[in-house]
Amino acid sequence: MSSAMSSGVLGQYDTLHGTVDAIEKLRAAGHTDLEVFSPIPSPEIEEAMDIHSSPVGLWALIGGITGCLTGLLLTSGTSLGYPLVTQGKPIVSFPPFIIFMFELTVLLTGIFGLVALLVHTKRPVIKLDPSYRASFSVDRWGVFVAADDGSRAEAEQLVRETGALDIEVQS
Repeated sequence: MSSAMSSGVLGQYDTLHGTVDAIEKLRAAGHTDLEVFSPIPSPEIEEAMDIHSSPVGLWALIGGITGCLTGLLLTSGTSLGYPLVTQGKPIVSFPPFIIFMFELTVLLTGIFGLVALLVHTKRPVIKLDPSYRASFSVDRWGVFVAADDGSRAEAEQLVRETGALDIEVQS
């Protein structure tokens, strides 16, 4: 959700429990357009927001497999393209290829993971979300509910009922 042009209600909380409670009550009331700010990673918030696992790990796995296979193909192809028979050993021999395969596995895992992170988080963000507050990186949690004029009063009441320390109405 991008609240850059949205109006709504921003509630600030001092506990994780209060934040999760607010998210659950807002979602139960039909408010699904939420932006949550947290000073720490929290599986409880992800569960309350119904956020499932990230696809970044899958991208990294694909990158690792691609790197390993690329390393094998490059080393094997080079050995077959320029055969050098030494003491009757096979031309394609895996032990010397393992280091190169490992290095390409690590390299492509990192590159694929970084690209996936940038794609799925829609980064880089040049401008911060207008509902972000510096205290959300220190000791407060924030829940922004995008709401139009008709549902803003209900959203504000729900945020108030969940024990928000500070409530801002943005129009």
